[in-house]
Amino acid sequence: MTKKEKHSAINNEFIDKYENDFDIDDEMGGRLVLVPFDTCFTYSSIDYHMSRHTVDAYNWSSSETKELVIEMEEFIDTLRVKYDLPE
Repeated sequence: MTKKEKHSAINNEFIDKYENDFDIDDEMGGRLVLVPFDTCFTYSSIDYHMSRHTVDAYNWSSSETKELVIEMEEFIDTLRVKYDLPE
């Protein structure tokens, strides 16, 4: 599997895992914005960077959002190990 295929596989698995819980908006710049379906606040959004495989949220996000970010980071770490793609 090439490096590009590994990146694509990680992105696809990430999206598959979270597409039922989040409205996922493709920002067309290599970034996805995930907003939980159960909220309408933009401060609950989480950015996923598709090339770096990192997630970020606002500093003033709710504790639930920050917990989701930690969960996503752990999931991304398992995908990096699975596809042998170091940081």
